[in-house]
Amino acid sequence: MCHFFVSLNKKRSRKTPFLFFKRATFPFQKKVKLKKLSNINNMGNRTTTQKPPERETEQSQHLIIPFQTLKELPVSLSQSQCVPHKHELIICGGQSKRDCYSYDTLKNEYKFICEYPSDVKLWGHCVVKLIDKNNKDSNQITLLSFGGSEYIQRHTLVMKYVSVWSNISNKLKKSNNYNRWVPFTDNHNHPIIIGKDQDNYAGARAVIGGRNNHLLFITNQENISVFNLNNFNLLNMINYQLVILLIILTNKQSNQMLLFCQNTGLSIEYDEDNNTFKFHQLPVCKDIAPLYRYAYVCINDTILFFGGWNNNTFVSSKSVHQYLIRKKIWITFEYTLPIPLHNCSGILNEDNTYIHIIGESDHMKTKTSEWNISNLVIFIFFFFIMKSTNIPKDKIKLIIQHWNRILKIKLGWINDFNKIVIKYVRDFELLMLLKGHYDIVSSIRFSADGHKIVSASFDKTIRIWNIESGKQLQIFYGHTAVIYSVRFSTDGNSIISCAGDGTIRLWHINTNTEIMTFKSDFNEICDVNFSQNGKYIVSCSRDNIIQLWDIKSRKEIKQLLGHTNEVWSIEFSPYDEMILSASKDTTINLWDMQSGEKLKQFQGHSAGVIHAKFSPDGHFIASCSVDNTIRIWNIQTGKEWKIFKGHTDAVYDIKYFPDGQTIVSCSRDKTIRLWNVELGTSIQILKQNNCPCLDVSQKGNKIAAGSIKGEIRIWRH
Repeated sequence: MCHFFVSLNKKRSRKTPFLFFKRATFPFQKKVKLKKLSNINNMGNRTTTQKPPERETEQSQHLIIPFQTLKELPVSLSQSQCVPHKHELIICGGQSKRDCYSYDTLKNEYKFICEYPSDVKLWGHCVVKLIDKNNKDSNQITLLSFGGSEYIQRHTLVMKYVSVWSNISNKLKKSNNYNRWVPFTDNHNHPIIIGKDQDNYAGARAVIGGRNNHLLFITNQENISVFNLNNFNLLNMINYQLVILLIILTNKQSNQMLLFCQNTGLSIEYDEDNNTFKFHQLPVCKDIAPLYRYAYVCINDTILFFGGWNNNTFVSSKSVHQYLIRKKIWITFEYTLPIPLHNCSGILNEDNTYIHIIGESDHMKTKTSEWNISNLVIFIFFFFIMKSTNIPKDKIKLIIQHWNRILKIKLGWINDFNKIVIKYVRDFELLMLLKGHYDIVSSIRFSADGHKIVSASFDKTIRIWNIESGKQLQIFYGHTAVIYSVRFSTDGNSIISCAGDGTIRLWHINTNTEIMTFKSDFNEICDVNFSQNGKYIVSCSRDNIIQLWDIKSRKEIKQLLGHTNEVWSIEFSPYDEMILSASKDTTINLWDMQSGEKLKQFQGHSAGVIHAKFSPDGHFIASCSVDNTIRIWNIQTGKEWKIFKGHTDAVYDIKYFPDGQTIVSCSRDKTIRLWNVELGTSIQILKQNNCPCLDVSQKGNKIAAGSIKGEIRIWRH
């Protein structure tokens, strides 16, 4: 039995604060002296694997993806549960053993932690790490273990763990109940047992989710359930007769999950407010359908599967599979494990550089970078398809440039390749030129339906345009200084703007009137944005301050303090739970919307960060800077994932396409570039006057950009 729950934080919006300097020294005023891969849908359950050559050359042998054998476990721990903690892997019990060990990834050594109580039988158990915001000690974590069945005594235990490799005395550990399993109790110290008497937790898996990290999602052989860790109530249970489950939490904030069982694949979304589930079908690879009890890890947008027990042949497998979440593609690798494995666990080390695979006694690791080749495999096949469809040679050449990287890796086959729609080469052509502003266009935004554009300018006006006709529909006057940013509301009935006059103004589109004015204590407001629910406004200023406003009361409700220089860019996450800011101080900050607490800081740019944007799925952040670079950051790890180089001057603005696989940027070097996110490669360059702002329509078929000459250009795909 193998279940699967993995967390992936694995968010969107846009801003335009190129006002980091005073008007005379704006970075886009240099002359003034003062293809992408498409989403793959409806894939079938078909997969093939390339046959290995009869004789391998010396070169191919050298290129084999390495599995490094590590020190064996002290005891056999079949179906053990593993949790990472800094540079340790905590291994909690097995099917017939109650021992718990810590493995030090740096020393390649194990150290005994404790045993489960003698009355606990681990025929089916699950271990997760609880998230305690009140725990300020980063060296201590709390583990929750539960399991059992109607035939095996059920247990629900917790352990406060501190490193057994530390110098904390055994006496102190014992006095604080550290490193021992104790009953899970409520606020009145009454024992809590998770689940019902008839639940069979053999192979069950669970993950922590919910807006406040208080929901425990559990899958077992017969149902999917939601347990509230705050009030200890079972919120919902869906009967789903699946013998073998695999489930992943792909977005903690929206509780989006994936589940695979034999020939069934599901995308599951849990509505926390209404306590309901929604289900959507996903493709399943026929090669992995018979397998269970495999190791698995989730890395960014992919899931890797190692080994497993074949339910048809009754033998262990050496196979390695990959599932691409956004593209809905399965890949079967030609390279396999050194030995067959099942009843095994997969786990990432602290910085996600290695995957550890732990069997009953065997322990090995492999570099995650060796398996990050999902899109490269596709390019080979794209070449042949494009060649057969008479796509110009200069477009095919773009793909060939990446072949050197491909040749270093020996790959398997993409399942249902014949059903893949080829849209890698994205060509945009100029559709129209809009003229009306007589000074720098500083901000631009498409309406949700893609029929209109709103623009703001240093000429102190806001204008709305019809894209079909190219005509100006409305003009708004009111600001007394240059306008830096303008945004449509979510419902499209109003717009918000901010300017150098220290005001934020809300305008009603239908009546062409100003509804309200928010007067800040600061002289220049650099950027402003609506929350997704339309209840709040967030703004940032040259005074290093971020302000959160309540629209209904028209009052400031919170200030976010932490940047040490001008804040140029601000936006809400897709579900309004976080706020993202970019600053002249070269940092990007992630804030908790409710508490105002700074959650993370991203550092790496060598000059001021002009914009930072959430990816559509909320797992990544894209940023652009005066240092001429674009960088992609992994929100979960807090680390830089990719860096895009190509612009030769300051990059003013960036925008994700709706599919999250393409980014468009504009620069003082007078170019607009489209980038493939996976490769970090420029796939098209559009020539343009010095361009301080841009936007992409929600369908991804149009790009709009403003210029320092007051013009607006629109390109169409």
